Amino acid sequence: MKLNKVLSAVVLASAALVATSANAAFVIGSTSFAGGFNQPGAFTNLPGSIVSSLSAFSIDPAAFSVGSTGNFVGFVAGASVANSFDLATPPTVLFTDGGFSFKLLSYSAAVPVAFACPGGQCTDGTSFTGIGEVTGNAFQATGFTMSWSAQGSCNESAPGANTCATGATGSWSASISATGSEPTRVPEPASLALVGLALAGVALARKAKKA
Repeated sequence: MKLNKVLSAVVLASAALVATSANAAFVIGSTSFAGGFNQPGAFTNLPGSIVSSLSAFSIDPAAFSVGSTGNFVGFVAGASVANSFDLATPPTVLFTDGGFSFKLLSYSAAVPVAFACPGGQCTDGTSFTGIGEVTGNAFQATGFTMSWSAQGSCNESAPGANTCATGATGSWSASISATGSEPTRVPEPASLALVGLALAGVALARKAKKA
């Protein structure tokens, strides 16, 4: 009798989770964000690097969104907030705008663009791709894919020096596409607890059957 009660509780709790997740629609659409870096302190004018060697990014919070489609239209537009982040420590909320929050869950290795100073104007860059979740505006948490890139520039300190004079600047941009499906992420503690309870119930059922 106790075993049946345990299994019934597991089934009801699982059904409640499914029912809750089915009450809201997934986000379908795309949007882009762009902005700059906090200065001073965003860059060190190192020989051979402005942004290409960075893995932590000191972001100017004043950003803007452009080119929204689908469910983002009417919500994500104009002024947005961008957060500083470190690729060593996700998950991180990268952007908030129009009631949506965009959290980075995982990412690829950053791909640098080599520092070069043709004609006395030095440039470099870095980029990565990532996946995350977007939440807000009564939509169900939805997975997204993202491409993020940064570009640095400065005047060369002297002809042929291949180093920056003072005043290096940088900008960044991100393109996001909501997948219309659940995010790819580590299960939440509540879900893990239900799975554990279900497995325990199955084990008890097998033990009782053998007995």
